Amino acid sequence: MSIKIQANNSRILVVDDEPNVLRSISRLLKDYQVTSFLNGEEALAAALKMPFDLVISDYQMPGMNGVEFLTFFKAIQPDTVRMILTAYADLNSIQHAINEAEIFRFINKPWNPVELINAVTRGLEHKHILMENKTLADEVRRQRLLLEQKEAILNALEAEEPGITKVKWTEDGSIIINSSNYD
Repeated sequence: MSIKIQANNSRILVVDDEPNVLRSISRLLKDYQVTSFLNGEEALAAALKMPFDLVISDYQMPGMNGVEFLTFFKAIQPDTVRMILTAYADLNSIQHAINEAEIFRFINKPWNPVELINAVTRGLEHKHILMENKTLADEVRRQRLLLEQKEAILNALEAEEPGITKVKWTEDGSIIINSSNYD
């Protein structure tokens, strides 16, 4: 199943300490609204001001590595899909990134442009599905609350006037009144 995501409406944050990498990814993702930063601190400050749909961070950066950055970022924008770029993929760092920052996808440096675009597309589809599920779950909770409120009202009416909620209907929608109840 493929979900059509409007590229120009999707906001992507890219963080890498190499300006050439930022320019290259920005060109590759030209159909999206790409914001880029050379360090995690500036990117986190931007995340406090504007929402992003997807974030891609380099793994090895001076000051704050990609996992640390994405862990902080997750606290600010937990629904944003997080990806990491790395030329150094060892099992421990992968495991740590998945557990700490809940990374959606690892992208190896140097990346294949088609694979990077595909990863971004899949990440945005994933976010869309998660947000839709969240909306549906919220609606189910609202409907359940309404049903509970209606049930409480019916129970209160039934307690006050036993039998009042036990109405019999005909096929045409008329109410059947049992005259023996009113004698």
